[in-house]
Amino acid sequence: MRIRWWVTLVLAAPLALLAAANWSELLTPVEIDAFLFSVRWPLWPFVVGIPVLLVVLYLGAALLDRARQLRQVAALERQLEEARRDLDRGREAAIDALGDRLQGHIATLESAVEGAVSGLEQRLVERVEAVDEHVGRVEEEQRTRVEALAARVAAVRDEIAADVGEAEDAVLRVLRGHDGADRAAGEPATAEVERVHGDDVRPALPGTHRP
Repeated sequence: MRIRWWVTLVLAAPLALLAAANWSELLTPVEIDAFLFSVRWPLWPFVVGIPVLLVVLYLGAALLDRARQLRQVAALERQLEEARRDLDRGREAAIDALGDRLQGHIATLESAVEGAVSGLEQRLVERVEAVDEHVGRVEEEQRTRVEALAARVAAVRDEIAADVGEAEDAVLRVLRGHDGADRAAGEPATAEVERVHGDDVRPALPGTHRP
């Protein structure tokens, strides 16, 4: 638009200066031949009026073009704004859809995690039950072994008691059978009794059995 104004000024300024310098001659009526007729008319409407009219038309066309461009720019701005709103709506819809998908994935993951945790809990309970059962069996075996050992200890104690009793009976019989000899011999008989008693008691230690 600025270029048009400069072009108009460059073309109109010399014409205006020429008209101002010859204004008196332009006001003088002259014979004008119009092919079919002739008239006497001053020259200023043709020398000044037509160029001014052309300049006005040129500037008016420029203004109209400028207005058309402004309307196009306004229309483009409206289209751009609508496109921006559509883009915002599409973005919001995409974000909502993405949020829904994420919620679905999160729900799926939560259900999968809950299922895995439930499975782990079930397996852990089974393992604990198996360990408890194994511990129960081990305790039962240990209890059985302890009872068997206690029974064996009791049997060995009974055997030792029986052996001791037999040894005491043997000592008493020896003492009764050799009472006279013990009285005569004195100390030798006592030593013999102690030796016999020691021989009878010594085999009756734990872990041994004397028939």
